[in-house]
Amino acid sequence: MFSFFRKEKTDDFLAFLKEGNDAFAPGPSYSGAKQPVEDAHGGIEVQEAMGGLVPELEEAAVMYANGKIGETATLLNRYLLDHPDNHDPQPWYMLFDLYEASDQSAPFEDAAVDFAVRFERSPPTWSPHDKPKSPAQPAPLMTYGEKYGTLERVRQSRFFQDAEHAPYVRLDVSKTLAPDEETARAILNDIVRLHEKRKPVEMIGGPGFAVRLNAARQGERLTESGWFLFLAVLQLLGREQDFDDAAVDYAMAFEVSPPSYTPPLPLPDKNGNSATLTAPSLDMAFKLIGFIGPGSESQFVELKKYAKGRSQVEIDLSQVSRIDFSVVGLLLETLIAISGAGGKILFKEGNELVNTLLHIVGASQFSMVLGRTRA
Repeated sequence: MFSFFRKEKTDDFLAFLKEGNDAFAPGPSYSGAKQPVEDAHGGIEVQEAMGGLVPELEEAAVMYANGKIGETATLLNRYLLDHPDNHDPQPWYMLFDLYEASDQSAPFEDAAVDFAVRFERSPPTWSPHDKPKSPAQPAPLMTYGEKYGTLERVRQSRFFQDAEHAPYVRLDVSKTLAPDEETARAILNDIVRLHEKRKPVEMIGGPGFAVRLNAARQGERLTESGWFLFLAVLQLLGREQDFDDAAVDYAMAFEVSPPSYTPPLPLPDKNGNSATLTAPSLDMAFKLIGFIGPGSESQFVELKKYAKGRSQVEIDLSQVSRIDFSVVGLLLETLIAISGAGGKILFKEGNELVNTLLHIVGASQFSMVLGRTRA
């Protein structure tokens, strides 16, 4: 009944994709010309993401996705030194984009000089694409362990003090197991208190926690508090259909009327402003923002809302610094859902390392990936 919860691990999910799925036709291939295309009027080049990567460049993209910034830079520099006669600009663009995303202007300028010598033309200029500002004050975070114990009780008092004047809060359940009655009631009480205070909640590790709760439900190990916690998590994740299905099962199990779904309160933007995350208008692309990793689930929820009813879904990656490998499964699941509903997906303006990762994990089965526009 809950199709979302059938693939718990990223490896299992990728294996599922490799087996093929007749319900989804393959999308455009991840390919592009070796040479940039120059605009005759403005001197702007738009790169199409390239395929046929050599192993070192695939390794660099995966290494970067796992947060190994220094090791990625070392690998790319070594590759360029070992291949002095290679005139493919892609590894250079990967290196430039890494330096921009990690705010390393000095090595960027050094690489630009080498690029100019190698290609006998002007190198890219230092121009991080709309790099988002860091929030002035991080949102209050409540981290739960495997169970709700003494450490959580100590944290709770300070957390709710900090939450009083915060625009939103974060709950980290990435390490929390399917809870017993005491733990389920304690976490549920925290969620209820936040709801009463009208605080938007970002769930870190929420999808994985929902998987564990659903497994406990199927094994008939959830108490009534556990059921309510499961429904609360689905609601905070914006999973309306899954909520409705689970609510019916709950009503049947306890012989009561099913609870009603209430949309989660919208989260403020990541710069700490009071503006809410709202879908762009019909003529705008959807912007993913910042580091896409654990805690970014709300962006995927908003993307699905934006894509609903659209035949063309453009996703602007210009403000994305990195996509963490841990959220690849959730990303692909989102693409599958959009494709299955008839949406044609286009990624644009992503940095070279992000685009390469999309290629490696099979996102091009469901989308077209275009590279950055470079001045």
